[in-house]
Amino acid sequence: MSRVFTTLMVSAAALFFCTFSFAHSEIMVSDAKVRQFLPASTSSVAYLSIMNHGDSERVLQRVDIESIGRVEIHTHDMQDGMMKMRKLDQLTLQPNATQVFQSGGLHLMLFEPEQVLNVGEDLKMTLYFADGDHVFTQAKVFSLMDEMPSSEGGHKHHHN
Repeated sequence: MSRVFTTLMVSAAALFFCTFSFAHSEIMVSDAKVRQFLPASTSSVAYLSIMNHGDSERVLQRVDIESIGRVEIHTHDMQDGMMKMRKLDQLTLQPNATQVFQSGGLHLMLFEPEQVLNVGEDLKMTLYFADGDHVFTQAKVFSLMDEMPSSEGGHKHHHN
């Protein structure tokens, strides 16, 4: 019984801390997800949305994700008629705006997994800003198949 109570108290404290961090920083994070590493792959991606509800720019300097050795902010640029991926040292978030990290655009590149990531697992994600503020959220692990467009009108069907 005391183990259940302790677990509930730790969970409640973590939720309070995360909520306080969101409110304090005027930054809200949603839809954070990490794609499972493919077998023998040394990299993967993560997506999320970051909303800056403040009246001034915020500068995202780095992102850490539990069980991932290295995370880089990347974007795609058109160079010589070809789309090329480029690493960003930091990202400026405009006031009262949302920045969406998605496939084919701004995204997080993940390297050096410390363990196998299981679909459905939640990983702690921490965003660090130039002003010393940081924001915590949870990122859900998804599979490459979850990212693939369906040929059945956008609906995915799972058969057991």
